[in-house]
Amino acid sequence: MKIIRQSSLGNIQVFSFLLFSATIIGTLISNYFFNIDYCAKERIYESKEVSKQFFHHFHLITSFACVILIALQLAFWNPLKLNSKRIGGRFRFNDRSVFLLLFTLLWYGATYCLCYLLKRILDDRTCNRTHNSVSGHFLFHSFYFIAIPYWFLTIGRLHNKQLKESEKLSTTSSPSSSSLKNQKSPKLKTNSKDKIPTMEPRNELRLIKRLLTENITTFLMIIFYGLYTYSSYVNLDKTWVDGFHSLRQILYGLILSFLSLYLLLFITSKCNNLDKKSSCFKLVISLGVFWIISILLLNYFNTRIPFKMFERVLFSLCYLFLIYFSVYRSKNLVESEKIKKD
Repeated sequence: MKIIRQSSLGNIQVFSFLLFSATIIGTLISNYFFNIDYCAKERIYESKEVSKQFFHHFHLITSFACVILIALQLAFWNPLKLNSKRIGGRFRFNDRSVFLLLFTLLWYGATYCLCYLLKRILDDRTCNRTHNSVSGHFLFHSFYFIAIPYWFLTIGRLHNKQLKESEKLSTTSSPSSSSLKNQKSPKLKTNSKDKIPTMEPRNELRLIKRLLTENITTFLMIIFYGLYTYSSYVNLDKTWVDGFHSLRQILYGLILSFLSLYLLLFITSKCNNLDKKSSCFKLVISLGVFWIISILLLNYFNTRIPFKMFERVLFSLCYLFLIYFSVYRSKNLVESEKIKKD
């Protein structure tokens, strides 16, 4: 419990690394002692019309819709109150939240490029007519199963930080505080000295409780996440039971997912101040490098980009927003805070 009180995001990062390590070890052990190259159901000669039906992909579409709905809610989420009062209503647009959400979505896009490439390089056609080496279903569902709590905690921290800054500004700019500063009594000086160096330790459990209870719309997010978890479970169960992937292909999808998540959490933990231009630029550059590496590898192995033209244009616009935020918006945030402090 002590670890959770210190850093819940750090726990998620450690958890993703442990999952990655356990999946690697499990794959190596299974490769030598068990047969992991078999299908639960033979479907090589199954009609293509079955796989193109809408209800065949219903749970995958439901999970994807839940991710989009949760992301939209988090972009306008205003979870915390300041002195029992809410600033800006239950919903308030926050471009820092949008930056984090788009960064994660684009990070997954580059990860899926590697998944698509590995399908062709490994050339494992078990359980399918085409390249089926890495399970994209297990990659998607496991990635966002951890990414959504990561969004919740990170965006909640951003709001908590903003409230603390506004609370400091309100106390320093109030007339009562200015009159206290002008007084030169020794008691007031000792009290101010005691308060300045001491920082109240962050209680993660208390913050999580506030995030869950101070905005009733958070309950809607929990419902969407529960629906995502259920539809993901059903879809992954069908993926295995209906013979769409072998156990090896499932394990490869999980390995890629947990590795990508760990790198995402590691990079964002090192550049976690979205008010600073340098942090935003580092995140944008790291994301750009990841995409460049993925595209170069696809070209080197003569593999197409696994996205349609509409998706490429959408990804480009999202990346342009990240650049805009890094160049202009983060600078404006820092300057506005300096003006308020002055």
